[in-house]
Amino acid sequence: MRNGVDRSALRANQVFIILFTIAGFVFDLPLLVMFVAAVMVAGTLSPSAALFQQVYRQVLRPAGLLKPDIHPEDPAPHRFAQGVGAAFLLVATLAFVTGASGLGWVLAGIVAVLAAVNLFFGFCAGCFVYFQLARLGLIRSSAF
Repeated sequence: MRNGVDRSALRANQVFIILFTIAGFVFDLPLLVMFVAAVMVAGTLSPSAALFQQVYRQVLRPAGLLKPDIHPEDPAPHRFAQGVGAAFLLVATLAFVTGASGLGWVLAGIVAVLAAVNLFFGFCAGCFVYFQLARLGLIRSSAF
């Protein structure tokens, strides 16, 4: 384990993912999904570049709207999960660009639903996949 995980930051991230994705769908703005994809890719590659978590750290937490909820756990599974979501949204972006918007919305919807499952029920599907891959020896735990 490298650091603890602030679950409030994770929840804020999930809320932004859900809101932007739903707004993109409701207003038929694939650019919002593309924006979320870019934010998630950046946050996966460099956690300090995670825009939605920065909004939490720089705005929501200092304003007293959210309080830290730090747990002594490895951030790697959460980062892996974000990477999987980013991959789905990158494929959704490709679908939008090539005219397969139905597929794009389905993939974006999967990401939004899984973010909501994590937010409301505390089950991180990407983390589950991470742990199963590590258990099978297909990835090295904490390597991500």
